[in-house]
Amino acid sequence: MPNVAASKGPLLRVEHLSKYFPRGRERFAAVKDVSFELQPGETLGIVGESGSGKSTLSRCIIRLYDPEEGKVYFDGVDFTALSEKGLRRKRQDMQMIFQDPLASLNPMMTVAAAIEDPLVIHKVGAPRERARRVHELLELVGLDPAAANAFPFEFSGGQQQRIGIARALALNPKLLICDEAVSALDVSIQAQILRLLQDLQAQLGLTYLFISHNLAVVEHMSDYIAVMNHGEVVEYAATEELFRAPKQEYTRTLIDSVPYIPRPGGRRIQQPKLEGIPSTAFDIRPPLLAETPVE
Repeated sequence: MPNVAASKGPLLRVEHLSKYFPRGRERFAAVKDVSFELQPGETLGIVGESGSGKSTLSRCIIRLYDPEEGKVYFDGVDFTALSEKGLRRKRQDMQMIFQDPLASLNPMMTVAAAIEDPLVIHKVGAPRERARRVHELLELVGLDPAAANAFPFEFSGGQQQRIGIARALALNPKLLICDEAVSALDVSIQAQILRLLQDLQAQLGLTYLFISHNLAVVEHMSDYIAVMNHGEVVEYAATEELFRAPKQEYTRTLIDSVPYIPRPGGRRIQQPKLEGIPSTAFDIRPPLLAETPVE
């Protein structure tokens, strides 16, 4: 069954969130007075240059950092007020996919152990049930279940990210925070992972907070976009509206910075465009180790 929240209203509501870090004798606002809502089943893209506060915002939402100011309401619960025990329990519904898939996986754990780990931590299922769940998740992300006993370094970057996605899905979350989830991958592999994420969203009813500096990717994935600059959200709009008529000069600069290449006949096309990649790039079930292995 799709995992769309049954209750009415936003799945995620962020209110006046701020996070400060020390800088010498002073402190600077990495995130400053950020507010937005995210409805069940939708994707909100967070875009901005490096250092704009995107990743800090995501870590405050999931409470890897505790914000100094503001509130995060997730699935009707004040996430910022939860105790350590309550936070661990509620985090089952909010998971994260990281930028560097290999760095986010324990090199001493097999693929099976890495995917099973959240189930063990949260005491979900007996060993046989967990093994069956690992098998299902590997198939779901397009990997051969025979890979379960291999180690992360034996896989290519794209396959490592599939493993990271499988681990994030182990507890049937409602929200996935994708923090630059494809930026470390080649363009053709990015297309495969993005298509996989879209298929999973349709199949499982997932809600995404999709963080990227790549406007072309964010445009392709998002229903709404929040543009961040110096820790603040400077523009928020539906994706089509933002690209058609950006209100802020900073947003227009970001859009104009996406490279273009000439097309015969004088037309220009925006690059990279996922539509320009061969359809075979979107096969979400490639054979094991079909991509170039990591040396």
